[in-house]
Formats: sequence, C-alpha cells, structure tokens
Amino acid sequence: MTAPIVASIVDRKATAWVEEVERLRDLFGAPRNPTLFPQHFLASTFPKIGGHLVRFTQGGELIAVGSLFPRGVQEGGRRIYTLRFHPLRKGEHGAWVRPLLPEIGATLGGARIVFYDPALPHQFGRTSQVLPQGFDIGVPGEDEAQTIRRLQETIWGAEADALYPADLHSLGFGAGTTLVARKGDELVGFLFGFYRFKGSPLPAAWDARYGGHLRLESQLLGVLPSVRKRGVGFLLKRAQAEDARAQGIGIVNWTVDPLQFSNAVLNFGRLKALAFDFSPAYYTFRNQLNQVDASRFGITWLVQTERVRAALAADAGATITDLGGDSTIPRVNAGDAMPRLDADAPTIAIEIPANWTAMQRDDLDLALRWRETTDRLFAHYLGCAPGRYAITGVGQDGDARFLLAERISPEFLARFGS
Repeated sequence: MTAPIVASIVDRKATAWVEEVERLRDLFGAPRNPTLFPQHFLASTFPKIGGHLVRFTQGGELIAVGSLFPRGVQEGGRRIYTLRFHPLRKGEHGAWVRPLLPEIGATLGGARIVFYDPALPHQFGRTSQVLPQGFDIGVPGEDEAQTIRRLQETIWGAEADALYPADLHSLGFGAGTTLVARKGDELVGFLFGFYRFKGSPLPAAWDARYGGHLRLESQLLGVLPSVRKRGVGFLLKRAQAEDARAQGIGIVNWTVDPLQFSNAVLNFGRLKALAFDFSPAYYTFRNQLNQVDASRFGITWLVQTERVRAALAADAGATITDLGGDSTIPRVNAGDAMPRLDADAPTIAIEIPANWTAMQRDDLDLALRWRETTDRLFAHYLGCAPGRYAITGVGQDGDARFLLAERISPEFLARFGS
C-alpha cells in the first residue's frame, strides 16, 4: 500500500528559518535553478509579507515544497495564496497536490489556495501606455520578463542566485505589481512587488482607514544608468500607486537603504512616503551597493491620501529643504560622529553621506562608521508611537545631505494621513 502524502506548513517559530530556507534551496538546485527566489528574499521579506513554506512528505520522505505567496483577500476577509510548487522528482507537475489544497487552506483559517507550477508555460499580459515624457509604461510581455532578470545583473552586478525568477511576471503567478519602462524598443526600467497581509504597525486610525489588512510590498525598482535622473523611477511608482488605488489598496510598503540620498529624494521628497520602521542588518548579502551591513528603512506610502495624490499629479520636482543659514532644525550628528540622543524638537535632521555608493567602494572603514552612527540614531528616534519620529523629507546644506524626521503627534497624524 502506498503511503499517503502529507502536507505540513513550516513553523517559523519552531524552526531555524534562515538555515531551513538555505537547506531547501540547496535541495532544489540552487544556484542553478532559475525558478527559485533568492535566499535573501525568502529569509527576510517572504515571511514579513505573510508567506509560508509547505513541506510535502510521503512515508516521512520529502518529495516537494510549496511556497505560499499572498495573492489577495476575498469579500469577508478570506485570504488567497498562490502555492508555488517545487517537486524533487524531475518532470512532475503536482497533479496530486490539488486535492490537498483545501486542507492546506484550512490550516490558514480557511484560505483559498491557487496552485502554480513555475516550470510550466505561462501567459503574460503585456500592456503599453506611452507618456508625454517619452517613456512607455506597462506590464511586461514574456520576452521582457526575461530581460528584467538580465537587468538585475546589469544594474547591481547581482550573481545568478540573487536574481528573481522571470515567471513571477506571468498572469498565473499573480504578483502584486509588475511594470516596465520602455524607451523605444529598449527596456530601461522595471518595478515589481507582491501582495502583503497586514504589515508593520501603524497608528490605529491609519490602519483602519486605509485597509491595512492587504497591502502591496514593492520589492525591486531598477533603472538603467543611461536614463537616470529623467524621472523613470517616479513614473513607475506613480503607475504602481494608480494600480493599488484601483484595487482598493491604500498602503504600499518597501525597504530602502537609509543612506542612499538619491533614493531618499525620490521616496520622501517626491513621492511623499514616510519611514517609521528601521531594521539594522536586514539583509546579509553583499553586492556593489551593499559592502557593509544592509540596514533598511521600512517605507510606508499612503497612496489614498490627498497629500500623495497631489504629489503624484504635480509636475514639480522633489522638495529638498535648505538647512543652511538660519535653519532652526537641530542636527543630531556631525557626519559619522557625535550622535545626539537627547533631541526633543518637532523636527530633527540626521546627516547621511552625499554619495554612499562611492564611500563604500573607496573607504570601507569610513562607511562602517557611518553605518554604525546612523543605525544608532535611527533605532533611537524612529517609531510610530506618540513622541517618536518618522522620516518625512530630505534636506541639504552645501555638500552635506540630511534626512528630516518629524515627531509623531495628533497634528502630524492629521497632516500626513489625510
């Protein structure tokens, strides 16, 4: 008699999660299997968005693994997941998995599970909208999905095992965001992300008002160097916001390096996003842009607010506050030194490097000191509780660059949340 197949969800609390992710990826062919998600994503972001791993065993032997990606929420609050299927036996496409889907869903509160095999052929839903700026923004086609994978190598120098699978842009997978920017026949930028169940804590009024039970997690935004500073990133993010609003989603999250000033100009000065959350050493990988611990801000973008709508509709560039002259905003550090932990002003300025990428390349010891100092400041000041601070803008004084943080108060919540 053949032993029954048993499906069990990996208990993250009872498992050495990072080690288990690494072990399973090795079993399923990393780094040579292009359908696998990167180790750093599965270890850090995947559980944060509400993802789960499912083991399939027969007679105690592992025969397949499924990764459950958030896919949406039905009326009544029933969650929907995509089960991304990876068999150990080659050529198997999981016909036996489908009868197990209701059982898996029952362990997740009655969720609906959509089966998905990345090894099968998939459909793509290419769209196109040519904008006055001369760029074409839309959903990628099948060939473009492969190009997105190659662009990750071009832009960040990423190794093959750190690339995201091309099939995530297919209709069947059901990613939360998948967009590209085209200039003529060339793909010059991309943006993709996933649905997210709940997320980092927010002020209660915001969570209730903007539907925090389902969010978007914006994972990767890349633009070729040849077209940078021409607004491509902004156009992709604006399209993402429009798509989120059309789905009734009010919150978009993503993670960013706090010390990349050009990103801060886009995120805070142009998109009007906020950062309450800070995670030191969020990722463990190293690449051209991450030569020291990859600390990250958690970004909160309230795309339904009039403040964000107005910013996206405006033709004006980013807002950068001039901190020179008679600025009354106190500074809580002087470069990589002298961190102040006693500031109590409505707004404070935290200095960050003017060119963080070059610093990491040219002076690693200095980069380490900057990371240590700013990590300490972010951990001390940031949070969403009353009296804590949120990053809301950027500033400069000559060659010096700053992040601006404002204290959480009733006035803050009214101004930024409506």
